[in-house]
Amino acid sequence: MVEGVQRTVADIAAPGARWSGAERIDIARIGRAAKAGEQRPDHSVADEVARMAETIASHAHQITQAVVDGFVEAVGKGPEAFVEIVGVVARVAAIDTFMTGIGSALLPFPEPSAEPATGIINARARKRAAFVPMDGPAGATTALSSIAGEDRAQEELHGSLYLRYSEMGDDRIHKGLPRWQLEVIAARTSLINECFY
Repeated sequence: MVEGVQRTVADIAAPGARWSGAERIDIARIGRAAKAGEQRPDHSVADEVARMAETIASHAHQITQAVVDGFVEAVGKGPEAFVEIVGVVARVAAIDTFMTGIGSALLPFPEPSAEPATGIINARARKRAAFVPMDGPAGATTALSSIAGEDRAQEELHGSLYLRYSEMGDDRIHKGLPRWQLEVIAARTSLINECFY
């Protein structure tokens, strides 16, 4: 689990499809502060980006299609810019929750890559019923699929902290706890956190 978390933190510092490594670290730091109820740290990203990272981290229930469309128009980098912020902020929230849960200090963010954003997006992703383009039907497992790197990173962290998607249908999986106990914990946590999905 810890190795998967450490790989994810390192991945956040790498360039993404729409944001450079430095921008992704700023987004991660802003999301972490917002989730903790702390003041926004110094950053170099545009205010629209900082506000979106804060909203995703602490007020995701307020995000509507109009909010996403307004952000995409203001930033001018396509809906994948929003998707990438969701991916970074969500992974930081999961990692920080894990570290707090095991009684450890939050992991520091590494120095960001100096490389620019890659521009690589999933050409198969299409806008259908969801707020953003997805590859396949809308759902939790395809939410970040317009950017292959974000989709892969989500799957890796999901597998480290819970189950790989390919393991989801196997009730015999045992990862420290039997599957039924994992599901009780997951369901209770989702209920407490008012999980939309």
